[in-house]
Amino acid sequence: MPVEHFPGESAEEFEAAVARLKPSARRANLTAGVRRLLGRNRHDGDLQRVVAFDGFRSDLFDEKTERDRRYGTVYSVTEWKNAYMVRLEMPRRLPASSLKEAWGLPDAMPDYTYSLDLQNQVLAIQASVPSEAIRRLAYVSSSFPADFLTRIDFARAVSGFVHRLEEKILEVVVFKSESRPDQKR
Repeated sequence: MPVEHFPGESAEEFEAAVARLKPSARRANLTAGVRRLLGRNRHDGDLQRVVAFDGFRSDLFDEKTERDRRYGTVYSVTEWKNAYMVRLEMPRRLPASSLKEAWGLPDAMPDYTYSLDLQNQVLAIQASVPSEAIRRLAYVSSSFPADFLTRIDFARAVSGFVHRLEEKILEVVVFKSESRPDQKR
């Protein structure tokens, strides 16, 4: 399946972009455990969004991580010296529903349609369920939005990106600009 390119996206192959990532001095000098102990502010280091409390577990309740994937909130941002690596987990399963059974819909979630937009240091990831039948199911199911929009704000100026979607993981390399936004040209 050919990869769609979005406005502002580099034509570079994803693997080539990953090969160009340079470890930051912080990443080379501190282990993840030490970074956690030292703490960091919102724009310093890596960010990982996870389920805060994974409470009730039974067939009557959705897995919390899967529910959060449907809202676009299960992602991580790793800072490198020259770029940011964003990994967003797409939904994997349709929620349990008697309508899903009646309509003969599969348990596996088809790939969402998505678009990427990078403007003003913000990466916007917009995704939608792929078919009308699943959209109708989303309208009557709890915790199942038909669309989501995830906005990721970067601390440093960014200038472009390259992406891939494999096995329900959307990976985006967002390149940092050559000059810092607070420097005068």
